[in-house]
Amino acid sequence: MEIKIKNYFSVFAISISAFLLDFLSKYKIISIFKGGDIEKIYINQFLDLVLVFNTGISYGLFSGGGNLQRWILVILSLGIIIFLLNFLKNENSLISRISISLIIGGALGNIYDRFIYGAVVDFISLHAKGFSWYIFNIADIFIVLGVILFILSQIFKSNLGLENQK
Repeated sequence: MEIKIKNYFSVFAISISAFLLDFLSKYKIISIFKGGDIEKIYINQFLDLVLVFNTGISYGLFSGGGNLQRWILVILSLGIIIFLLNFLKNENSLISRISISLIIGGALGNIYDRFIYGAVVDFISLHAKGFSWYIFNIADIFIVLGVILFILSQIFKSNLGLENQK
């Protein structure tokens, strides 16, 4: 029992840290763009900072769905967090716990935005030679990194024949 509480504490600490980094970055960006005088901050030829309120999901898909969509996305995100926390009950892999923590922290950041702003605050704009990637935020980075780490941890666990060990 003590190990499980320790595992959840580390998940909580990493998730809250990810959430706070995301929150602080969005708070700073909103404060910079608040006056409306600045449209874009040029960083280099590949990166700009812009302020976008995304009511949809990744890549701005399903934007404009209104208040119902906002709450559906919040409930769906909370459901995913609950699923991941339940998954952790039987997970012994450190990498899996870290990856799930990053996903939860990122999801909490975007859920917070939907509660407060009705949309997710995005601000990182990557581009090169006429191609622009979608605008995203720190929470999205944590979610993507967490998913990649989780997939890799499951592949390595499967390849090493560790899936039956508990």
